[in-house]
Amino acid sequence: MAKPLLRRRARILRKHGFGVKTIAHKLTVSSSTVSQWCKDIELTPSQIATLEKRQHDPYYGRRLAYVKIQQKKRQEKTLKLLTDGIRDVGKLTQRELFIAGISLYWAEGFKKDNQVGFANLDPIMAKFFINWLQKCCGVTHNRLKIRVGINEAYRDKAEIIESYWSNELSIPRAQFQKPFFQKVQWKKLYDHPEKYHGVIRIRVAKSTDLLRKIHGWIEGLRQQ
Repeated sequence: MAKPLLRRRARILRKHGFGVKTIAHKLTVSSSTVSQWCKDIELTPSQIATLEKRQHDPYYGRRLAYVKIQQKKRQEKTLKLLTDGIRDVGKLTQRELFIAGISLYWAEGFKKDNQVGFANLDPIMAKFFINWLQKCCGVTHNRLKIRVGINEAYRDKAEIIESYWSNELSIPRAQFQKPFFQKVQWKKLYDHPEKYHGVIRIRVAKSTDLLRKIHGWIEGLRQQ
């Protein structure tokens, strides 16, 4: 290869942060020749830092490539397991939905109250609970009483937060009770306060008998 072409390639590689010895090896020329060709090229701080890492760790480049390969494998495995899990569950039968709802109430439902109630941060879980109430307990939308728990630090966002839950649950805001404000303000400030939506509390009006029945269903699971 002609020297002008070699010199041009050496300078391109140097501008991309390659070390002098690496360039010399790639082009089969001496290190002193590469140094002469590229002596006016200044590397960026990040390129210098990378070269220093490679100098102290000859496997740096290969290790980085290995890490990326392993990361890709983990991502592919995670996606496959997620897809397999969705397929394993499939579409719930009425009986399976019934049992799943009892388990959810056992974990998250109000038990020391005289009405059926549930509280959570997750809108998907809240929708699942409402779906269970409708399909397995015969509860209509107009019997639902909705209230949002909001930290005092977000008092000025109350209307926005209520609108969020109203849209998520497809329940008009007219059906919402006044929000409950937690008096203790958090010391921690979140990076994305717009993602704060408080805690949704769902109660069922005139549901004392239903609550007693749910207690029986939970006891049925306990005895398995």
